Amino acid sequence: MIYAKPIIPEKFWIVKDENINIATIEKREQETFQVIKSNVKTEVTSVSSVNELFGQDIFANSPKTSDLVKEVHDIDGYATKVKPYNIEWFDKIPTFTKTQSSEDRYCAGYYGVRFEGGIFFSYNPKLVTLTEKCIEFLGPYKNEMEANINISTKKKEVKTGI
Repeated sequence: MIYAKPIIPEKFWIVKDENINIATIEKREQETFQVIKSNVKTEVTSVSSVNELFGQDIFANSPKTSDLVKEVHDIDGYATKVKPYNIEWFDKIPTFTKTQSSEDRYCAGYYGVRFEGGIFFSYNPKLVTLTEKCIEFLGPYKNEMEANINISTKKKEVKTGI
């Protein structure tokens, strides 16, 4: 379903088709509209003309509620990007796979990962990254802010040689 998502009320919209941006609409002076679709600019003089370009009333349509509700997944409060499968704890790290049959293990939560080039923020890194590829890691943390505070503190410690 195609719908117009208002960005600036009554002035600017992004046209979406199943959550993919397909066009923009800008309301100009004297009730004219500029539509940019597939890199082609079109000027039209009414809302009905805009709707004709898309073959439906895009201003009346609205996204499916499932498009608006983002599923939240976690393992004991440690966030995951996807629904976790095959949950196991490795030391104090909650790990999971992204599918039932996958063997690649990911770590739930937020981390600071130290490599030769510095300490970097990571969300759901691969377990192999934490256990074999980095110098050390911080975490897991249950939220991004907690991870960033600890990463910042660790960067200062590393810089001053503590």
